[in-house]
Amino acid sequence: MTARISPVTMETAPPATRPILDKLSRAFGRVPNLFATMGQSAAALGAYLSFIDALGAGALSAREIELLNLHVSELNGCAYCISAHSALAARGGVSSGDIAAGRAGQAANLREAALLALARRVVRTGGAGAGGELARAREAGLSDAEIVEVIAHVASKTFTNALAQIASTEIDFPRAPHLPQP
Repeated sequence: MTARISPVTMETAPPATRPILDKLSRAFGRVPNLFATMGQSAAALGAYLSFIDALGAGALSAREIELLNLHVSELNGCAYCISAHSALAARGGVSSGDIAAGRAGQAANLREAALLALARRVVRTGGAGAGGELARAREAGLSDAEIVEVIAHVASKTFTNALAQIASTEIDFPRAPHLPQP
């Protein structure tokens, strides 16, 4: 499928995007297609990277963040982000079984289950009716700061899921398999 919003290259990128692409290339060894697509707007790319950098320094662990990324991407049907975050989670030490479970909204412990349930509610309803999920999150020991960060991660993934799907971004990570349907 041809991209409906083309990824930029160093030659075609807006001048303000080029230093950001250079930094991404150094970090990843290349510029992932989704970031190159986002690079059509230096403002969007810069804001997104600042947002995820700030969230990465928050209270949630790298594993929890990747499980959230995987589950939200699965709920939103974004093959690009599922593939990217499956690879990133594996690189971060998350087992293939935990990656598949996270995508399906299943968790290894009560804390992860509460994180995923809250994220699922936000994806499905925008947060309406989340009283039970909020109570379970608190029972699992999540602080208000961590709850706010879960919602922020959902917002971050919703943006990239929508962009990848609208743009028909070519997957440039190992393609994640489809999950078996119950």
